[in-house]
Amino acid sequence: MYAPRKVFIKENGEYLELTYEAYCTRCEADHSYQSRRFLPLHGMLMEVSEEEYIQFYKDKRRQKYLMEQSVGHQDVSMDAVLADDFRGEDSLKDPKQDVVEQVERILMTDKLRKCLHLLSEEEQELLHALFYQRKSEREWSAETGIPQKTINDRKHRILGKLKKL
Repeated sequence: MYAPRKVFIKENGEYLELTYEAYCTRCEADHSYQSRRFLPLHGMLMEVSEEEYIQFYKDKRRQKYLMEQSVGHQDVSMDAVLADDFRGEDSLKDPKQDVVEQVERILMTDKLRKCLHLLSEEEQELLHALFYQRKSEREWSAETGIPQKTINDRKHRILGKLKKL
């Protein structure tokens, strides 16, 4: 850490400009300087009130916290958005999502849709209720009057059949 070039202290409600060496000399001679609060400002120190000092470091901690959080959430700066060379689609890409995985998922989904037509109407209705309408086995049991255990068994049998196809 470097020593500041100048120090501004409050004397009788006005700021007095001192060199850092003069400030150090005053600190040694007058111990009341130990309890004064100073903020760094462009390579200088400026005396401030206790409230200003607390608020400054509270804001500084908040900024540090927000920066740490933004790294984890991949936040985008508004300055970057307004820049001419910014492409919005670049900020939407998920670096964790692999293109190969996406293609495999699309192919498997396509194959699954084709295989669904090979199931009976009752089997399709059960899968539609459980997976598309997101109903629980209990809800579907209450609607159809079929025991929940039977619905569970049928679901597992149908999923096994789809895996084989």
